[in-house]
Amino acid sequence: MALTVTTAPDQIRPMVDALLRADPVRGTILGTISLSLGTGTWCAHADGGTALAVRSSALTPLVLAGTWGPTDLAPLAELLLGLADLTAVSGPAAVVGPLSAALAPGRGDGSAQEMAQRLFRLDTLTAPTGVPGSARRAEATDRPAVLGFYLAFAAEAGVHEAGLTQSVDARLAGGGCWLWMRDDTPVSMASRHGPVAGSARVGPVYTPPEHRGRGYGSAVTAAATGDVLADGAIPVLFTDLANPVSNRIYPPLGYYPVEDRLFVRFT
Repeated sequence: MALTVTTAPDQIRPMVDALLRADPVRGTILGTISLSLGTGTWCAHADGGTALAVRSSALTPLVLAGTWGPTDLAPLAELLLGLADLTAVSGPAAVVGPLSAALAPGRGDGSAQEMAQRLFRLDTLTAPTGVPGSARRAEATDRPAVLGFYLAFAAEAGVHEAGLTQSVDARLAGGGCWLWMRDDTPVSMASRHGPVAGSARVGPVYTPPEHRGRGYGSAVTAAATGDVLADGAIPVLFTDLANPVSNRIYPPLGYYPVEDRLFVRFT
């Protein structure tokens, strides 16, 4: 496969948007990329954009999308070994796994941290019943609590989200953050992105340890999911396959698996 590299957002965006429109569910991360192309944007593409390796900035992971065959990974790995500020790669597990094996020896100390993920979608919501409390949309005055949930989620998941505070402010400004309230106290949170090309991603979802096991996470996820459906979009979300709780609570709401992904951070 012959690859072409471009760093011009006005050339990258049409290719990203084309793949996103072709499959809004699998392309959910592409929607985020398209909206945030900036300094450090980088893209390797082939066959007019049918295969993309793209990132929105130097701080974000490189995302693989489109059609990548096993023999296509060697030329891509060769390109990426020359990309000095590459810190992470994400995409379908069958593609990212062998690519990571080729890249890790040339990155940092030669090791990598992997997170196996699963992409889910929902068509019909089955909201839980009998959960004490109620959901409400978070407001600007809830920012300290919401930021605390985001930070705690990132710490537990072992991930670093570039621009975390900006993400919180964007979700609050767009009305995309939901809280589950119990006795006037927020005990769980679910955030959602806006619709892009017909789908909208739910996450992060976080319940502090002292409030777990009571159904709050399921209930607040149902509230955020219902909000996505009300917008006429397809709700999608990712789970960490190493977290049995998250993989257990979403199917009863109506979420079903679409594809396994792999997120690799080089250390």
